[in-house]
Amino acid sequence: MGPDGPSLRSIIARHKRETAVVVALVIVLIGTMAATALPSSRSSALSDASTCSAWASAGQSQQATYARLYLTEYGGTRDTASVVSAINSACTHAAYLGEADDVSVVAAMNHAF
Repeated sequence: MGPDGPSLRSIIARHKRETAVVVALVIVLIGTMAATALPSSRSSALSDASTCSAWASAGQSQQATYARLYLTEYGGTRDTASVVSAINSACTHAAYLGEADDVSVVAAMNHAF
């Protein structure tokens, strides 16, 4: 020990096993926090009941898949890109009103907010 007390190096040298356990625990904790912070790659599919918040966080392929489903269920002469654009516009309006968590995609398309 030096005049200022034990150094970190001397503590680690005397307690190798405990140091290894602490380092392993820190790595596991960092991994757990990173895994929960990253978005899931297996997000659920969009449906008529999906909220505008879910729509906004969905990927482009999920949005396009739902747009095709929407056209199949509700018909119309639009293409998938125009349906995606219309939902984006309607959900942006719902978000502006503060209702993006409560309004479904279909309700937003029907301007029922």
